[in-house]
Amino acid sequence: MTTKIAIIIQGGNDKFLAPVREWLSPRFEVREINGNDIEAIHKALAWADLTWIEWVQDLAVQVSKMERRGKLVMRLHSFEAYTSLPTEVVWENVDALTVVSPHITDILKLRIPKIEERTTVFVLPNCIDTGNFTIPTDKPRSGKIAFVGQLRHTKNLPLVLQCFATAKEGAPDLTLHLAGDYAGTELEATELALYIDHITHAMRLADSVTLHGHVTNMAEWLADKDALISASMRESFGYNIAEAMACGVRPAIHNFPGAGTIYPQELIFNTVEECRDILTGEGPRPELLRNYVMQHWPLKLQQAKLGELIKMML
Repeated sequence: MTTKIAIIIQGGNDKFLAPVREWLSPRFEVREINGNDIEAIHKALAWADLTWIEWVQDLAVQVSKMERRGKLVMRLHSFEAYTSLPTEVVWENVDALTVVSPHITDILKLRIPKIEERTTVFVLPNCIDTGNFTIPTDKPRSGKIAFVGQLRHTKNLPLVLQCFATAKEGAPDLTLHLAGDYAGTELEATELALYIDHITHAMRLADSVTLHGHVTNMAEWLADKDALISASMRESFGYNIAEAMACGVRPAIHNFPGAGTIYPQELIFNTVEECRDILTGEGPRPELLRNYVMQHWPLKLQQAKLGELIKMML
């Protein structure tokens, strides 16, 4: 009899689910429930040998208190660990909690010190399909610096602009290119948009900063970029960073909690001056950046760890 797996997705947000779905679907009978249809969730819990909850938010809290037939796995990405919602989950009813990186567990333990005594914590790393990213042949220097991500306060746009301005003092031809849309509440998105418009003009950077909105083909967009600034206050992994490296684009990574456990120290900065040096220095060659990704986050690693988790549960 085919093993049955239900995937319940908080708010229909499945942006990190594709590799998991692609590995599970050929091997098991998989059903997905998008959103908060409680009746559908009860039916899924009664049907499934294993239920996967994507995002540890209010839906995860509810499911942890429901009756079910099979095993229960929840995946926490990063921002959930900064909220109180995980403290409301009945972890004794959860068979496994998956996290992307060990430092996420450390952050979660600030709120739930004994989480590892209440459930199994399993590291299921994010990985990159490097076949989707290439280094352009004979790529010339363009002076283009990239930023990739939602334009919201956690991505620290003010620091991005300060870093760019400092780098531009010694390299006037530099331009900054932002790939992403404003996000967050109406208040957060509006105040950040107005601030960015105001400060770029005040710093005389308006002609050097371009907002590209959402970019669908990231590999193509990164093809003519020299470097990338990531100034985030938190990341679980940072797909934008790893994808840039897979394209041979040098990242300057702000020292968010856990950054040093994921990325090389030579690419991490604390001050705008250190960021400038990464952006304008020689740095690792493009092929070395790509090789780092291929060695540390090949897609087969995530697939192997997913297989290990499912075997452990079933």
